[in-house]
Amino acid sequence: MVKIVTDTTAYFNDDELKKYDIKVVPLYVKSEKGQWKERVEISDDEFYERLKQGERFGTSQPSPQDFVEVYKPIIDEGDEIVSIHISSKLSGTVNSANAAKTLLGTDKITVVDSKSSSANLLRKVFLAYELAEKGFSREEIAKEVEKSYSRIFGFFLPMDIDYLVRGGRISHFQGKVSTMLKLYFIVHLNEGRIDFYKLGRTRKGALNELISIAKGLKGKLKDVEYVDIVYGANIDEVMQFKQNVEFSLESSANVYRIGPVLGAHLGPEFLGIGLVGKNIGG
Repeated sequence: MVKIVTDTTAYFNDDELKKYDIKVVPLYVKSEKGQWKERVEISDDEFYERLKQGERFGTSQPSPQDFVEVYKPIIDEGDEIVSIHISSKLSGTVNSANAAKTLLGTDKITVVDSKSSSANLLRKVFLAYELAEKGFSREEIAKEVEKSYSRIFGFFLPMDIDYLVRGGRISHFQGKVSTMLKLYFIVHLNEGRIDFYKLGRTRKGALNELISIAKGLKGKLKDVEYVDIVYGANIDEVMQFKQNVEFSLESSANVYRIGPVLGAHLGPEFLGIGLVGKNIGG
């Protein structure tokens, strides 16, 4: 049987982790005070509280040994693996997964660069899981996941662009423009990297623009299978945003909280929308 492995930047809700037999390899956040596996050794609440207090965090990928510890029991049971991970343009996690595959000396593992993260990664993981449950082969699952890239979209609105600048995800020039003119940058995942997409002049205006982008995209798709909303420390803001999204898009929306690794780059407060177009041929 084919088993699915991913990493913590898929940001499952707790009930989903209990429901699905999917193995999750943690990424790390680090500061001058130490290093922690996200959502294992440091919670979302603790991380965001420390971030708001001014502690500066970096991130790092899992080690090959971290992957070996997850892969080996699966392979020893006689199963195969499709391992789907955060974009290789955002993290070296895919490299560590491939290194673990080499260390184990097996041809029963397929490592997939999702070219995404967060809810977009999660949807690809769920697709892989559904296909595995239906008896698809490892090669067929990887192929179908990669085919899904053209119908999965993600947009983010960080309320403080400085975090993306510090992490090297946005240029210093773009950061200076945003700060000087008091603009809000809407960014998106473009071929696996975070790119500038559109500007907003106020927080409210940028949020409306984010919804407008999603609404326009929905109009171009033949059908929308999922609408996902992501957020960080701004718990009070996200529920009102969810209502606005559902009203504007006339679709129900799922809500996911982003954890420490992406939070270190997006800052404590941000909102995002993910859209998944329906697989018409599936």
